[in-house]
Amino acid sequence: MFENSHRPIAHSVASLGKLRMQGAWKVELLHASPRNRLYWITRGQGRVTVNCITRGYGPNTAVFVPARVPMALELAAQTQGLELGLPNDTTLEMPIDPFHLRVSNIESQAALTSHIEKIEGEIAARAPAMDRALTAYSLLVSAWMSRELARQEGQIARDRAHRLAELFAERMEAQFRTGRGVADYAEQLQVTPTHLSRVCREAAGRPAHALLSERVMYEARRLLLETDLPAREVAEQLGFSSPAYFTRAFSQATGRTPSAFRKPRPR
Repeated sequence: MFENSHRPIAHSVASLGKLRMQGAWKVELLHASPRNRLYWITRGQGRVTVNCITRGYGPNTAVFVPARVPMALELAAQTQGLELGLPNDTTLEMPIDPFHLRVSNIESQAALTSHIEKIEGEIAARAPAMDRALTAYSLLVSAWMSRELARQEGQIARDRAHRLAELFAERMEAQFRTGRGVADYAEQLQVTPTHLSRVCREAAGRPAHALLSERVMYEARRLLLETDLPAREVAEQLGFSSPAYFTRAFSQATGRTPSAFRKPRPR
């Protein structure tokens, strides 16, 4: 029997231009996904933050972000490329850690582009045996990543001083809905809040409280747009002590109240 072509697909392909048109904040603010994501940037330059570490990118840069790892990608108008969403499936043998690679080999560039285009074509066609084809192409992407990592072994810099920022990112992603502040995270990591903020500023260009606020405010935006939850319940889910405090914090971050943000802008 043919696979059901109407059920949701765990894979996705989107151009970076399309993502920008859907709302730059959806990509440019710290957020995480239950799926693995591979960004293949073919034109433009900017910065990408993964696990609270910010690095620059240029043409032919591949950035892999494992599932549930916080990230943010600057998208300037001239930036071109693709976002590939992949299921969090251990059988695909995706890398455990994020990576950020400049791919200079022309054959490698062409191979990755081809794999992603094949996945995009399968999603569009929804032909019989689509699931098997998507799995096959995903394995080719996984193999491409393994080979490129091996090719560039030793070129992936991991600054030990940034390890604290990574640990903060992991805890933040697990606990940002609890209302905990930077002092709570610092206590968990056995450092002072001042030291944690200094390391985050060095690693990501902004202190720990700004990163935490950005992650919370992304989720607030998402809940307001994608659910029918009243603002007071959004506030409760995100650990705010009161709806009024949530409204004040949201307004400071976005320039709009939660109710105004939820309403479509007049055309």
